[in-house]
Amino acid sequence: MSSRPDVIVIGYGPTGMALSALLAQSGHDVVVLERFDGLFNLPRAATFDDETMRLFQKLGIADEVMRGTRVQVEYDWCNAEGRVLIRHLFAERGVSGWPQGLMMFQPRLEECLDRLCRGTGRIRVLGGHRVTGVEQDERQATVTAVTAAGNSRAFSAPYVIACDGGNSTVRELLGIALDDLGFRQPWLVCDFELKRAVDLPNAQQLGDPEQPTSIVSIGLDHHRFSFMIDDPKAAGEVSAEEVWRKVSRWIGPDDAELIRIAPYVFDSRVAVTWGRGRIFLAGDAAHQMPPFLGQGMCSGIRDAHNLAWKLDLVLSGRSDESLLSTYQPERAPHVRGITLKAVELGRIQTIRDVAAAAARDAELLSGDSMNVRPAAFVSPAYENGFLSSRGADAARGELFPQAVVRSEDGARQRLDDLAGPGFVLIVTDPSVLAGATAADWAGAGVPILSPATATGPRTDGVTPVADIDGIYEAWFRERNCVAVLVRPDRYVFGSAGDRGQLAVLLDEFSARVHHHEDRATAEHPASI
Repeated sequence: MSSRPDVIVIGYGPTGMALSALLAQSGHDVVVLERFDGLFNLPRAATFDDETMRLFQKLGIADEVMRGTRVQVEYDWCNAEGRVLIRHLFAERGVSGWPQGLMMFQPRLEECLDRLCRGTGRIRVLGGHRVTGVEQDERQATVTAVTAAGNSRAFSAPYVIACDGGNSTVRELLGIALDDLGFRQPWLVCDFELKRAVDLPNAQQLGDPEQPTSIVSIGLDHHRFSFMIDDPKAAGEVSAEEVWRKVSRWIGPDDAELIRIAPYVFDSRVAVTWGRGRIFLAGDAAHQMPPFLGQGMCSGIRDAHNLAWKLDLVLSGRSDESLLSTYQPERAPHVRGITLKAVELGRIQTIRDVAAAAARDAELLSGDSMNVRPAAFVSPAYENGFLSSRGADAARGELFPQAVVRSEDGARQRLDDLAGPGFVLIVTDPSVLAGATAADWAGAGVPILSPATATGPRTDGVTPVADIDGIYEAWFRERNCVAVLVRPDRYVFGSAGDRGQLAVLLDEFSARVHHHEDRATAEHPASI
């Protein structure tokens, strides 16, 4: 590792860990500044989705992470009597090729990420460093931190990413305001380590107007009970005895050990600006959302993935800094949409008026004993940013599916493992690659896969794979395209319906990524 890092990451939670690991995987040196001396070692997030697991797959730790998670298939929203009002169903295999609902014990996940980060040789984690100042010029950003011993240290790098949580010091130092989306509720979060098998709801929201309650599994042998409270100041005075009274209808001291009592405010805020100059915000530093969709940590991981591949292109000289200006236009609307959906669900669950709750129950139960609904969350498409300019492109900005395919040697693999970590072109018919097009894509550093068949005629430069379950055949047919360029974060840059459109797609991609010298006179592009 060089003495001067490429990126300084502030905060060593899941977002900071994932970002650091991705940058190191791409060959960049990272210094992480963390105010705690060690890992936080207490659970905060409880769940994540298949897209997040797809990122762990990219980092090579998916199987290890999977061993410590519980696959969730249902998520019930019940009334005070326990009748199911809404049942969200999670797919066994989501769009990204992993189970759609996964329940975790966060300290275990962070141990996996920490081992990965410390084993790369490119990440230096400095615990006990509290950030006190940031400054920057046209070449670099400098972070000042105070150590646990009281010493002041300065660190410089071309870029700084603040992943320092909802009370972000960096956001405050930059003077960045938060846009309040109007949902703010105090809750008491109580975590238990199970001593034995207990019949508990694995994912349930209890819409009791007297006491809105959330019950979720947090991994294989931990469980969380959360209770909406009226006075957040009084939460710090809640005794263990009172907690045991609250959970007595479900578990007792013979069943579990109470390991944590913590007051939380479920908030809904998005940073007005996601960075200034060479300093960017990610994760809770940029956005906070209530947990009713289980998308808080997932959104931070998406931030990390989005920034990592763009920073890689800029740091390696393959693109100019204007690429970084697409970060907020992509991520902010995406996060805002998810947050508003979580707020909507939270308002349904936390009705405190008895008559209003009864009306809610009657509406949701009318006609059926249970209102069954599909999967709780589908990641929305990106609408602006580093995307093809072709407005009629139906696939543009969409998360591309990952299925299991069969390679020429007969092995079954997930598509991303064959595609590699960067951009990839997927074509339904290699004949769409006319003339030297395949070589041109190879020259642009983009591998080409064809999931139509593994037994048809070979085309130089194209890796054929078998679409075992017909997932790609259906996907391309529904979007009326024959080729799609997929970004490193697995969102679609653009698609093509014929040979001519594919040539245009190549030209646009090459111009936007490789010919960065054309914009050398632009205003400093990292400012957003």
